[in-house]
Formats: sequence, structure tokens, C-alpha cells
Amino acid sequence: MKTIVVCSGGLDSVTLAYKVAVEHKLHSLISFDYGQRHKKELDFAARAARNLGVKHHIVDLTPVGALFTRIVADQ
Repeated sequence: MKTIVVCSGGLDSVTLAYKVAVEHKLHSLISFDYGQRHKKELDFAARAARNLGVKHHIVDLTPVGALFTRIVADQ
């Protein structure tokens, strides 16, 4: 069975992606864009996917991130 790794682009998730790839089980990487301040991590996740030769999917959750920001601001 192949594995899809949730990859933020941070050190832990990129390391996990490489570990799974070494085990010959990596299918693809998936990341979530929620409007985080450190967008460069999404770039790191994309680079890891290219280096590993797998697809990288980004799910756009920016409306959810914006909603949480508004909720916190209203408190």
C-alpha cells in the first residue's frame, strides 16, 4: 500500500516524507494552505515532492484561516 504524507514543509514532515520514500511506499505529499505566516514552508514541501519524484497537492483552506482570525479578533 502506498502512503500520502501530510507535509507542512517543516523539518519533521519533510523528514517523514523521505523516510516513507526510502521504504518505497510514498505516493504523494499533501499540504494545507490556511494563510500561515510561513508560506516558505509550502515551498519546501513542493521542493521535497520534486526531489522525491512525487506529486504535491495543496488544499486551500485560507477562508477557514481568515474565519478563525475574525473569531479571535471578536473576543
